[in-house]
Amino acid sequence: MIEFLRKLFVSDFMPHGHCYYWDPAVLWLNVISDGLIALSYYAIPFLLFQFMRRRKDLSFQWIFVAFGAFILACGTTHLMAVWTIWTATYRLDGVIKAVTALASMLTAILLVPLIPKLIALPSPAQLEAINAGLEKEIGERKNAEEQVRRMNAELEHRVAERTAELLTANEQLSNANQELRSEIARRESVEKQLLHAQKMEAVGRLAGGVAHDFNNILTVILGWSDMILAKPDKDTAVGRSVEEIRNAANRAASLTRQLLAFSRKQILQPRALDLNASIVEIAGMASRILGEDIKLVSSLQPDIGMVKADPSQIHQVIMNLVVNARDAMLSGGTLVMETGSMRVDEEYCAEHVDVTPGEYVFLAITDSGQGMDEAIKARIFEPFFTTKDPGKGTGLGLSTVFGIVKQSGGHIQVYSEVGHGTAFKIFLPRIDAVAEPEAPAERMSGSGTETILLCEDDEQVRALVRATLTANGYTVLEASSVPEAVLFTTRHTGRIHLLLTDVVLKQGNGGELATALKASLPGIKVLFMSGYTESGILTQGVLEPGVRFLQKPFTPELLCRKIREVLDT
Repeated sequence: MIEFLRKLFVSDFMPHGHCYYWDPAVLWLNVISDGLIALSYYAIPFLLFQFMRRRKDLSFQWIFVAFGAFILACGTTHLMAVWTIWTATYRLDGVIKAVTALASMLTAILLVPLIPKLIALPSPAQLEAINAGLEKEIGERKNAEEQVRRMNAELEHRVAERTAELLTANEQLSNANQELRSEIARRESVEKQLLHAQKMEAVGRLAGGVAHDFNNILTVILGWSDMILAKPDKDTAVGRSVEEIRNAANRAASLTRQLLAFSRKQILQPRALDLNASIVEIAGMASRILGEDIKLVSSLQPDIGMVKADPSQIHQVIMNLVVNARDAMLSGGTLVMETGSMRVDEEYCAEHVDVTPGEYVFLAITDSGQGMDEAIKARIFEPFFTTKDPGKGTGLGLSTVFGIVKQSGGHIQVYSEVGHGTAFKIFLPRIDAVAEPEAPAERMSGSGTETILLCEDDEQVRALVRATLTANGYTVLEASSVPEAVLFTTRHTGRIHLLLTDVVLKQGNGGELATALKASLPGIKVLFMSGYTESGILTQGVLEPGVRFLQKPFTPELLCRKIREVLDT
């Protein structure tokens, strides 16, 4: 073996070229053929190596290694065939062929168990069918994915629509809740206004009833006081005492007038009135009341139209508000009197009780005083309610304003905040008319000789009126009720010139009596008197055309002048 290996590269044989007789054609044909075969065999393992690098996922790469080694050995045998043509190293050639034989046998042995796997590999037709199935499955999956995508898009669209519907419904519900809260707040406000109006009405009825009864008493006190003071032979001390009694009665009469104003039962004499002219007329007096520390500013809108109101009562309203503003500006400030016109619509009326739609003229009086909180603002129009110190106010100023405005067919609003002043805004219905000048009062004698039928259910008032009229030359027929007065007219044979009657009587009322007597006694004249008015003769305290009225309390002089005025008309 050692000798064999030593002579492995020894060329001691005849070269293979002798077999070809060194024929060039045959020799080079074999050389070229074996060279190309060797080159091809050497290229195949290289290509297999590149394939193995790219397909590492194959589980039988080892067969490619064995097959590559076999092919590489085969290529070497062909290379040795070329080599031995000139160099006779047949021992080396044999070794290489032996290695090739081993490689081929090993490859064949390893290939045997791989045959079933190779057979199991799909054929091209099978691969085509499998690919077609895969393409079909891929198509189906794409279709399924497209359907899922469309379903998701439709679902998202439906979710978006439903979400939008829910958002819209939620917004509508929120708006409805807001409207409901607003409506509840509006109704609560209206309910509060209604309760306040009912309370003011009840207090007004009580105040009016008290004032009516009190006026009868004051009529007696003032009447007898004047009659005593009119006597020339009266005692001086007694005269001074009676003077004090009359002064006290006059102060009490002022209070009852304010109570009647609040209760809307005083007698008004309305006429077409220009608010701007009224403000200009009393501006000087208002400035003197306010003093030097308070600046008076007038902002009067021209051509605001006319209102129907009693000028003296409107003056009282303005002056009461001016005094109230002055007392709220102890350290000085500004008072603004403003006029204008506006239309009140149904929406405003729905939020304010006792207000009707239409054209209004407004008067706003605004001060820069200390203002009011809600608790005080809710009670400012109540009679006898005041925030002033004892002895500095009766508490009837603003209640009088309230009553006059209501009785004139208007309404009043107050706006105030603590530390930011107060604004009173008065609305009066606008009318199409020309301002009416106030007729000058004529002073005339109150005596006469006519016959007067007196109907009064208060005995003291009746006695005073009888004594006054008798003292001034009149003939007086007394009655305490409607039936009694009617009976006098049937029994009295002479003419009855005038009926002097109270409006509210215990049996019937003065209006019914006047109607009955005018039918039976044509030409009889009528003069009504009362502490307040509630009958059909007087509508809401405003005199109807042709009706004569005397407000209690009255003095004997005023009574005689009024009777003379009616008789001479």
